[in-house]
Amino acid sequence: MKGILSYIKGILADGKGVPSSKRVISVLFALLIAAAFIANLGWNLDVDDNILDAVMLVVIAGLGITGIEKFAPKSRDPEDPIA
Repeated sequence: MKGILSYIKGILADGKGVPSSKRVISVLFALLIAAAFIANLGWNLDVDDNILDAVMLVVIAGLGITGIEKFAPKSRDPEDPIA
């Protein structure tokens, strides 16, 4: 159980080990999409297309920005963001 919790903390943390709000929100919204998918298949509940599209855009944007951060150059001097 301890290994699973440390794995989840690792997924939600950024490079410094601090939980990233973008990752937390993206994972929570991805779980909402999964719940809507299961509700639609299992109980024939309809989800409004506009709400589903908005939630999917939040997940795509959040995970996209998180992925781009991995490849962005790191600043050497904290005082100079361009360096």
